[in-house]
Amino acid sequence: MVYYFKTCSSQRTHPFRFPKSALAVVFILLLLPSTSCALSLQPNRKNNNNKMVHRKTFLQSILVGAGAMLTNPTHAFSMGNPDAKVAAATATAAPIPGAATVGYQALSLPMGDQYGGVTVPVACWYPTTTTGSSTEETTTTTPVSSYPHRISVRRIGQMLVGWNFIPEFVSRDFALSPNMECVNNNNSNNNLPSKAPVVVFAHGYLGSRFDLSHYAEALAAEGFVCVAPEYPESLAASYDPVEGLDRAVITQQLLSKLPVTATSYGIVGHSLGCGTAMRTGDDTWTRVFISGYNGQQPVPGNVLILSSTNDGVVARRGINIPSDYTLLQEEAASSVLPNRAALVFDRADAPNHISFLAEGVNDAMVDFLSPLLPVAQALSIPVLDFDRYQESRDSVATAEIVKPLVTQYMKQHMKMI
Repeated sequence: MVYYFKTCSSQRTHPFRFPKSALAVVFILLLLPSTSCALSLQPNRKNNNNKMVHRKTFLQSILVGAGAMLTNPTHAFSMGNPDAKVAAATATAAPIPGAATVGYQALSLPMGDQYGGVTVPVACWYPTTTTGSSTEETTTTTPVSSYPHRISVRRIGQMLVGWNFIPEFVSRDFALSPNMECVNNNNSNNNLPSKAPVVVFAHGYLGSRFDLSHYAEALAAEGFVCVAPEYPESLAASYDPVEGLDRAVITQQLLSKLPVTATSYGIVGHSLGCGTAMRTGDDTWTRVFISGYNGQQPVPGNVLILSSTNDGVVARRGINIPSDYTLLQEEAASSVLPNRAALVFDRADAPNHISFLAEGVNDAMVDFLSPLLPVAQALSIPVLDFDRYQESRDSVATAEIVKPLVTQYMKQHMKMI
């Protein structure tokens, strides 16, 4: 037996067609006034006057299309800051009493001459000390006030409509506020735990390594080392696509060079990242699929599926939960969780496809790309869910349910020591 959930769709297309050359000019002109400076984002749930552009959804059919893992990596991590320059820092949230202090580092992962000398940025969150512990770390630390997030309009044009003429300066840098207090141990991997459970975060198509940062921070506070590489389809476009350099190659290189002895492995994927999660590791891994698993391919081991009937991306194919999964209620985080479980939000105000992402990431998309909604409609590019998110602004509300659930699931099913 398979559980089926009805879903709703709000796909809209513009009834007219304009010459693409004219639309390209409009595309750039709309963006030029907003690219003069970077900015620091603060939550703004009251302003719902913007409209949004949706990340392209024709890739639904390849959500599980990550290739097989490759081997024989040759280069180690280097430290430093591969990220773009950003504006002044913003305030961070208060620490969680009794939880480990969360460290954050911007790692660089050289892929070697085989891939044109590309260096892949990796965001890394990890536990440092326990608040009030007698074994507190004495290394000098600096509060992390922001994550450097970049939206490359050139990359959007390349990936969505095959435009290669958009100049890179028509892009923008954002300073995203961490969701909880984080520190930087002088950006040195010598401060990473020598032994810990390791969780990989796989962003979606035109996503960001900071998409799921709020979950990574929460897990790091509980003792996990969390790494989020920037895959080739990233919105930031920190490196040009290279033939053969895919998600599997990057993930394998990352795991082989991470200076941490893993007590166990887990992976969290969103949208296209669910394909990465499905194809990474073996049946000892613990997996979390967010808005991307279609239920048609069997996955061994510990699996948590998170989906929503209000997710416009999955609406076309429906939500299929295999019968060997236990269906959870929204308050399930406080209970003992089965190793194969699924939570399907099924209510009028259920989360949409991007409600599961960090609020700052969504706010950046709304702020920067809302002028392009008419152009996207004129080009018949689906605008699912970014327009829904404009109305709902429910990243925080969604995280209040999902974050403790994912954290408890990982703690219960991964080997901590």
